[in-house]
Amino acid sequence: MNVRRILLAWMLGVVVVGPSVAAESPSAKPLIGSASPQAVMGRPLSVLFVGNSYTFFNDLPTMVRQMSLDAAQPRPLAVRDVTFGGASLEAHWNRGVVQQVLASQHWDYVVIQDFSTMPVDNPEKTRKYVRLMAAEARKAGAQPILYLTWARQANPAMQAQLDAVYTGLANETHALLAPVGQAWKQALAATPQPHLFIEDGSHPSYSGSYLTASVFYSLIYGVQPPAPSSEQAARLDHDSSSALQGFAWNSLQAQDLALRTVPAELRTLPITATR
Repeated sequence: MNVRRILLAWMLGVVVVGPSVAAESPSAKPLIGSASPQAVMGRPLSVLFVGNSYTFFNDLPTMVRQMSLDAAQPRPLAVRDVTFGGASLEAHWNRGVVQQVLASQHWDYVVIQDFSTMPVDNPEKTRKYVRLMAAEARKAGAQPILYLTWARQANPAMQAQLDAVYTGLANETHALLAPVGQAWKQALAATPQPHLFIEDGSHPSYSGSYLTASVFYSLIYGVQPPAPSSEQAARLDHDSSSALQGFAWNSLQAQDLALRTVPAELRTLPITATR
């Protein structure tokens, strides 16, 4: 997903169905990393990310997928996203693109992310549309993953409300929970403090997205991510990848087992999962 496309989508509120932008039906668009039908033992785990700029900044889905490839996971990730700038789950639901993409194939996981302040400003709306999206994900054979986002830099107190709403919904819908906001909270309390935000105090820096990707990778595979490539390490600036991975791992281990356990039916083929 190139920068021009990201910025244009963010400014205009255009739905982005990654990775393809061609005007074809959703079912005709391949997943990033999709394998041939004959590759049964190495069949990728298909993951659909639904959200907004908290998902498409720094191409988070591809970052998570690359971790699975670098680790030589026997079932690497095949990722796709439906995102647009400023999107809420209500807006996604009303546009209907997510439902079309979900119906186009089998999915193993669907990551569900609401607008960053919606669980604080209107928690009932978040509850309504998470329930709808989770039910729709189940129809596609997928395990929902709720993307518990982070507090704004100027309002760290909002993290408690984000935690309460997303954790409650994960328990109610039997979804997995990616406690990204908790990992950010731990990281921001550390010394030295990593640079997780860009200048607006809302969106993630590369380090912020790397920490977020580490949460998703560790949730899905049950282990910490592999060491970053030299290119990734350079983009992390002075932030330690091992420290960021540690914050991700600790946030997962601190939550209830049911919120971080891959269902048995998704482990019928080899997968590293040590919960």
